[in-house]
Amino acid sequence: MSFESVISKFSSFRAQIVAFITTVLVLTTLTLNLINQRSEKRITQQLDQYVQATVQSTEIAIRSTSEGKYLFDLVDPAKGGTLAVNPESIIRHILVIDSETREISDSTDRDDIKQKLETAITDLPIWQLGDLKGDADSHNDDRDRTIRFSYETEKSRRTVIIVVSMKRFYSEISAAARDRLIAIGLLGLLQVILISVFSRTFTRPITELSAAAQRVTSGDLDFNVPVAGPKEVSSLSSTFNGMLSGLRRNRDLEDQLQRSERSAVVGRLASGIAHEIRNPLNFINLSIDYLRDKYAPKPDHERTEYTHILTTIKDELARLNRLVTDFLSYGRPAKLKIREIDARSLIDEVRTLVGAQSGQQNVTINIISSGGGNTLIKADPEQLKTCFSNLMINAVQAMPEGGSLEITLHPHDSHVEIDFTDTGGGIDSQALEQIFEPYYSTKETGIGLGLPLTRKIIEEHGGKIDVASEPGKGTTFKVILPK
Repeated sequence: MSFESVISKFSSFRAQIVAFITTVLVLTTLTLNLINQRSEKRITQQLDQYVQATVQSTEIAIRSTSEGKYLFDLVDPAKGGTLAVNPESIIRHILVIDSETREISDSTDRDDIKQKLETAITDLPIWQLGDLKGDADSHNDDRDRTIRFSYETEKSRRTVIIVVSMKRFYSEISAAARDRLIAIGLLGLLQVILISVFSRTFTRPITELSAAAQRVTSGDLDFNVPVAGPKEVSSLSSTFNGMLSGLRRNRDLEDQLQRSERSAVVGRLASGIAHEIRNPLNFINLSIDYLRDKYAPKPDHERTEYTHILTTIKDELARLNRLVTDFLSYGRPAKLKIREIDARSLIDEVRTLVGAQSGQQNVTINIISSGGGNTLIKADPEQLKTCFSNLMINAVQAMPEGGSLEITLHPHDSHVEIDFTDTGGGIDSQALEQIFEPYYSTKETGIGLGLPLTRKIIEEHGGKIDVASEPGKGTTFKVILPK
């Protein structure tokens, strides 16, 4: 099994879930084990203290008999006593009782001596030992334990009773249980947080896919979902992106088919009316030239007005002829004559052609080359002249009060991007959606075939044209042509 296959397995959803659960269980087990070890250590230390105190109590009880001293003297700190005997210490009380007379012969409390017990030593309740000291209220509980042993003297049999307080021991056990409970609670909270964070890595891509599906349902196809998350989810995201790509291709094909159908209709219409219109136009044009030369008035002022009228008629005839030409160009497939040309040089030529009109409207046209790459492309120069001329003339006409048109070339490895940016009034969003539709024009005298023809020629070159505009600030046409 290769390293890549191992990584691939652990990138799957199931493997990550198993790894996460295993990690959480191991961390929980280790944490609880550390807490238990700490608690056991504290309890063991307490037991050691209890054992030491019990052994020391036994030694003191034996010393009191062998040395003839009282217990209350042996435990008195002022007299060198080292064993703490009080209600709050481990050893609460030490008694020496005569087994036959049930009389207290020795005690760590001076007031107990010579008092008698009311019951047999073997049946003596723990709480009654507290009564002998007069503090039953303080020690009448089940936290005391007694250690009893007997020994023989020359006069009688005596019993030593050591009262051991278990309060500290039980407190330590309670503290250990409390610490364990707190640790379990904190571990549980930490697990909830980790699970929430961990689950988010799985739910977020699925949520994004759900939102993406809703966008597709609403008709939005111009996006891709991020490929992230476990192997299964990322694979699903990749498949979804592939579906989006296919839908976009189908949409583009449908748009192209619709344009082709419209082009076919225009082509049939153009071929049907071209000869019917052009022949009369040519005859009228020739007739106007004949009338201008043959019947021009002799007075200068009449001749000037006469010539102006005929010139206006010829201009309108030229416009009708361009309309027919656009009909024919838009309706039939272009016969491209591809050769290598310099896009910047071609734009310079077109700028010269529209220079007169731009000068009349006080519009400056600047050409900028961005970057250091070459701007050579393979294209039909005459066809592209038509495209660039349409774009420049439209930009100039959009600035009747003057302005600037900035043409920026961005050379890339595989294509050249050309931006035509004007400072005109811009185009509103509704018109922007229809600007490439045949016969749609925002100008009163426009026929609506300039931009559709421009896009058709650029797409036949394998390129693309887009437009962005902001009303009141200007418009940018972006043309991309392959090298």
